[in-house]
Amino acid sequence: MSDHFLSKLKVANDDFVEAGGQSALEQYAALQELLTEHAGPEVAAMFAEPLISRGNDAAPPTVSWYTSLAGEARPLDRLPPLERDRIERYLSEHLRPVRALAEADRGGLAMGALTTYGASDVLVVDGRPVIQNWGLMPGGGGANAAARPAHYGATLGRFLPLGVGAAASAMPASTSAKPPPRQTPPPPPVAAPARLTPLAWVPLVVLLVLAAGTLAWLLIPGNRLFPAPEATAVTDADRLAAARAETAALVARRGQLQDQLAGAMCRADGQLILPGGLTPEGLTPPPLGQVPPDRADAAPDATLPSRPTRVVVPDGDGAETTLLAHLEARTVLVIADGATGSGLSLGNGLIVTNNHVIDSGTGDVFIVGAALQAPQRATVVKTTGPLDQTGGDFALLRIDDSTLPAFDFYRAPGSLALTNVVAAGFPGDVLETDARFAALRQGDVGAVPPLTVTDGIVNTEQQLGSRTNVLMHSAALSTGNSGGPLVDMCGRVVGVNTFVRKGTMQNRGFALATGDLLDFLSGTEAVPQLADAPCAPVVLRPALAGVTPAPQD
Repeated sequence: MSDHFLSKLKVANDDFVEAGGQSALEQYAALQELLTEHAGPEVAAMFAEPLISRGNDAAPPTVSWYTSLAGEARPLDRLPPLERDRIERYLSEHLRPVRALAEADRGGLAMGALTTYGASDVLVVDGRPVIQNWGLMPGGGGANAAARPAHYGATLGRFLPLGVGAAASAMPASTSAKPPPRQTPPPPPVAAPARLTPLAWVPLVVLLVLAAGTLAWLLIPGNRLFPAPEATAVTDADRLAAARAETAALVARRGQLQDQLAGAMCRADGQLILPGGLTPEGLTPPPLGQVPPDRADAAPDATLPSRPTRVVVPDGDGAETTLLAHLEARTVLVIADGATGSGLSLGNGLIVTNNHVIDSGTGDVFIVGAALQAPQRATVVKTTGPLDQTGGDFALLRIDDSTLPAFDFYRAPGSLALTNVVAAGFPGDVLETDARFAALRQGDVGAVPPLTVTDGIVNTEQQLGSRTNVLMHSAALSTGNSGGPLVDMCGRVVGVNTFVRKGTMQNRGFALATGDLLDFLSGTEAVPQLADAPCAPVVLRPALAGVTPAPQD
């Protein structure tokens, strides 16, 4: 079973395309074997794996779609022009053998695979196309084999049309009775061609002069009817430079960890002490046999970050809370037309997320959070994107409930490399198995899925193009984390998690830097709360082996 969730579609029983008397979706294994044998494994991998839930009398069937490819799924129609052209050429080439199988057996399994629910069922994951919602025809047309070629022409056929033979085979069979022969009238007499006078050429000459003048006017800079396409904000050269910087940062991190491990020692009370005299959490160890204080200051660039449940952060008006509770109150789930992402609160009912979280849908956008009484419908205030074209990927939303507390934002005067960070959000692979999220989708407005947090360090800071600054970090991300906060160990936002780069051994997360977000918010009603002091994490100490706390007075 493929383990990366793509989407979920509600269908009717009559929408399932039949092949050989059985639903094509229920023959996924046979389809994979057929395509692998006759078209190759790359072609077989283009078709997403379905998980069918037939429902009951009250609930219609649903189909969940999965792929073995890791990374964020983007609709083909939303890609930048150059990337979209590349994917369309890939589809045209790789659908050719599938089309040949379909033309050989128009009512068979291959034709069922080429029959998709709509014209926007091609997603792109990790740079490769994935076809979802195949084996389905809307409007109860699943059993109508004769309609499949025409439906294919309106969907996947735009990448590779069916051949003449298949199109002809879709036409009704002719009757056996032959029509009577037609009486062919004699041809009319051919008249002598008329002679053109010089005056007859005048309209053509005038049209040619006007066309030449129009063309010359269009060639003058600034006079085009359609503006020239904007330069790509993030180029292939930028990505290559980012990959090299990522590699250099990981090599440096490996060397640092090897040096610390080589010089580490374990004390009798179980404390591991690294070179420099601190614990892996960046704490100063107490003398042997002495009870340490309940809390202590930790280094913000400690080798291992402390657990969010043990980190104490300010919570306004002199109060304190744990870092986890701080994140739970300010991080929200964003639901846009069935797709999910994450967001962070600016206070006063304003929410920030990624533009790509909301621009794939045309329906309502809802905000769900532990600090909200019920899901809130959001309105879009401002957006920028897509990232490749504009250098930004932000959306500012507004909800009626203005009680959500706000994050503080930190723009470091120096480098954040090696700073401990925590990513918060609602990854889709976690939501897919969460009972509270399932209850929310069934209409239980009080069901709020739990927040997922992962920790890591900032590996490097990079500039992608002239307008895009990112933090590459090791806190684990997946689809659904987009738009969520990346915070330091004091709970201040240092970036907005936006995309993941898949590596050979591990995926690396990228967050758009706080400075880019503040530039985006400039001129809006948002008033970000800025913090300029370096982070000094406060950590609740764990108990030490063999040390008995002194009695309290």
